[in-house]
Amino acid sequence: MSAPSLPDFDRTVRLSHGNLDATELSECHGLLCGLLCREVSSTPSAFISHLAAMQLVVNPGAALSAALSDVFERTQSQLEDDEFGFQLWLPDDEEALEDRTAALAQWCSGFLAGLASGGQLDALSEEAREAIEDLQQIARAEISRPEQNKGESEEDETAFMEIVEYVRVVAMMMREDFRGPGQHEAIH
Repeated sequence: MSAPSLPDFDRTVRLSHGNLDATELSECHGLLCGLLCREVSSTPSAFISHLAAMQLVVNPGAALSAALSDVFERTQSQLEDDEFGFQLWLPDDEEALEDRTAALAQWCSGFLAGLASGGQLDALSEEAREAIEDLQQIARAEISRPEQNKGESEEDETAFMEIVEYVRVVAMMMREDFRGPGQHEAIH
């Protein structure tokens, strides 16, 4: 069984009626993924409460609440998918690389906040700690301005896609590190 795809990103930004931009929506998803990895947020309403506590989404309307609840359910299914169907919720590929890079940086920032909300990270493996340091670097990414970068190259696009894939794998690894083996999984 494959995991459900995430809702339309641009439509969800529009549902916020100007209260969220694309980078903030990406940060919300990163936060959700961090919370789910630490199993801190077990319901959509708990997730929405975390968003309010972080001042990301305060008093969402009914349509945005429904969309965020849907994202919660789908993301949870993706993280549990045996076929690794988990995806980062970022702006579409048609958006400027600069905008997608800013959204990825915010996603990482949200993810780290979600992981940290569950308490200390001392028990993580060395590999996981190194991955967290990598995510911290991505979250602090400096983005060149269009006047300094004359057009987007294919190499830039490829590098961005590789970083997104790395972040995706790190998130799944963190989920496994915190979750441990399932009831029916053998420990080798």
